[in-house]
Amino acid sequence: MKTGTTNNKGFTLVEVLVALFIFSILSASTLGVLTTTLRAKTAMETKSASVQKRALARILMKADFANALPIKITDEFGQPDPIYFAGGARGDEKLLIISRAGWENPGGLERRSDLQSVDYFLKDGALVRRVRARFNPVATTPEYEQVLINEVDRVDMSFFDGTNWQETWHSGPAPIGRPDLPVLASVELVFENGNKIKQIFLVGADQ
Repeated sequence: MKTGTTNNKGFTLVEVLVALFIFSILSASTLGVLTTTLRAKTAMETKSASVQKRALARILMKADFANALPIKITDEFGQPDPIYFAGGARGDEKLLIISRAGWENPGGLERRSDLQSVDYFLKDGALVRRVRARFNPVATTPEYEQVLINEVDRVDMSFFDGTNWQETWHSGPAPIGRPDLPVLASVELVFENGNKIKQIFLVGADQ
């Protein structure tokens, strides 16, 4: 009676080490591609969010300038405010003050007019738009602030009167202000990284 023998051969240590070496190379390559893809995705999302914020800021500014009116306004104490449109270099925090029409009130749901008071100012490196719930406010009138763009170093403005450009503009009762609005407003945002964005807007609801 013959007895057969079977040789069951497994992997040698060298073969296992070679396989592990190849697997580690493939894993490192895959990880590198995945990391690069995730970084590119994050950068794209950040860039997209930045573009959206800048587009929104432009839309809001365009609407505010386009609906600006030389109309009197009172402060929270019921006293006439000497300024209803101002822009450029100022002693306080505000870069821009606009009295405007065109504040939508769909279906007349709120008991208010379509007039609105809007301020723009810099706060901790961010361009902020602030509005009041009432055009002629009282002491308890709430204010709402909206951060439009971050990492802003400064805002340079100039205004065109139909003949010349000037760095500041104040519309209001004499002798502090002038009765008319500028024809055009130039707004240049200078960012912390040195980049700049410049826009020119038409000013006035009657233009």
